[in-house]
Amino acid sequence: MDITWLGGNSLLLKGRETRVLLAPPGVDAQTLSRAGADILVGVTTGDNVLRPDSGPQVVTRPGEYELRGVSVRGVAVASGTVFVTELDEVSVCNFGDQATEVSDEALEALGFIDVLGIGLDGGSAARAMAVAQLLTRAQPAVCIPTGYLSALDAAPGELAAFVKEMGLAQVAPQGKLTLSGSSGSADDTRVVVLEPRR
Repeated sequence: MDITWLGGNSLLLKGRETRVLLAPPGVDAQTLSRAGADILVGVTTGDNVLRPDSGPQVVTRPGEYELRGVSVRGVAVASGTVFVTELDEVSVCNFGDQATEVSDEALEALGFIDVLGIGLDGGSAARAMAVAQLLTRAQPAVCIPTGYLSALDAAPGELAAFVKEMGLAQVAPQGKLTLSGSSGSADDTRVVVLEPRR
């Protein structure tokens, strides 16, 4: 499975047979059209569309869903709904800009997470600290930071607070993350910085 960052807090999962767009409410139409996804998870604040006449299936509500061989689990948290999507045996959770103060019960309901995408709120130091604390509690194998302007957007400082908080020596952005199967439990979360796909 390949994971690409479409900018903002949107991640595109490309599986062997299915493409899934993970994004918070308010994603622009251009991002949606570029993704060409079969399934949209968390994209709108409207209702689920599980049997569309045409276009992608849409999941916006808490619950458990099986769509085209993809498992989606939506867990209600104080700030909204957080989704875990399992595609090709890899579980991906996209927090976006949701609050990181999540109960132990909610974290348990989310289950094991291979990849956690989480917004940095434009590079604020307070958000970087809160994200680091969430990573310690959730213990994903991989973290993909989103929600900041990349160096390609001439704002390299927006990743600096997160890099410092995580104690990273250097960051080398890559075009996509490729995973084949679950990463299993990890003692340390690996941070993967992606370049936004234009």
